[in-house]
Amino acid sequence: MAEEIKKAKTGLIMITYAILLLAGLFNLGSLISFIGKVISLVSPFLYGIAIAYVLNLLMRLFERLFSFMDRSRTVFVRRLKRPLSILCVFLTLVVVVVAWMVLAIPELSSSVSNIAADMPEYIADVERFLNQTIEDLGLKGGFWQNISLNWNEIVARAGQAISAAFPRIFGFTKNFAGFIINMSTGILISIYLLAAKEKLLMILRKLMYAWLPKRLCSRLLDICAVANRTFRGYCSGMIINALIVGAMAFAGMVLLGIPNAFLLSMVLAVTGIIPIIGPLIGSILSFIIVLLVVPGKALLYAILLLVIQEVDNILIYPRVVGRSIGLGGIWILFSLLLGGSLFGIAGTIAGIPAFAVIWTIVRKLTNNRLRKKEMVIEP
Repeated sequence: MAEEIKKAKTGLIMITYAILLLAGLFNLGSLISFIGKVISLVSPFLYGIAIAYVLNLLMRLFERLFSFMDRSRTVFVRRLKRPLSILCVFLTLVVVVVAWMVLAIPELSSSVSNIAADMPEYIADVERFLNQTIEDLGLKGGFWQNISLNWNEIVARAGQAISAAFPRIFGFTKNFAGFIINMSTGILISIYLLAAKEKLLMILRKLMYAWLPKRLCSRLLDICAVANRTFRGYCSGMIINALIVGAMAFAGMVLLGIPNAFLLSMVLAVTGIIPIIGPLIGSILSFIIVLLVVPGKALLYAILLLVIQEVDNILIYPRVVGRSIGLGGIWILFSLLLGGSLFGIAGTIAGIPAFAVIWTIVRKLTNNRLRKKEMVIEP
């Protein structure tokens, strides 16, 4: 009788699962819209979890530094270690941001001022180049007059373009304001998560073991452990890799006598945190600045960028980041494109470690099944 009841429960669960799956497939658009609304509502908590996870890497360093407080006989001193570590984390961030503002913004302002002052000369050079090209191609004789711009028409079309683009500009401004609000709320949430992370994890474990089968809980905890190791190694590896690239660029520009070395190295380091496309964006932006400020050294700077990228791709990135994720080049590119197309910049950054976690779990399950079947697949 008990066996029949168990089979009936299993069958009922399978039927319910099949009905829900079919309902989701037939209403896929509504389901995706509902998931998007849910994510939008809980986005401050998602930001908070992400911020807390990254800051926890730095907080662990401070907790090791303050580990002597655990040996104190005073309970207050022992309990003070966590708040003091969190305070040091945010003080470190404030110091980094202030230092960047003090060092980079004046240099950026000077660079922009120099570019603005020399802009008439750049425009004159472009005009001379166009005139010389027209002469060399034999296109004179009214050609320049025929293509001369009608400023009234430009103003009218510019007005139309601005009117058409205004809804997009408003939407971007609204999204950016929402992003700032979510980030601010997320920072506050991250402070609470960092302060009570052990308690929250214990509550989560209790809920899992209370409502889910024990075997499933063990598997979920194993998956979480793999994900934690992968994301932690990936985050720390990407930050270290970006700092190394920035330092190499700064040293190279100082040796070559390229101005604005600190600013350009900061651009390369910050954009280098974004996988694959980040270094490309940073290289293009910094090359444009060098081309405008010191055109004579643009070629040397381009060669320096190529050397740095090759050294990074061949020596630094595989050793610092590659070992932490265990993915080949084609899978890194696939996870980058998939994550970016689904979740934008956040997906681009988190797509590689997320896919690495999935790949590690699938590989482990595959090896276990092959071992049970007593099969060995030779390469």
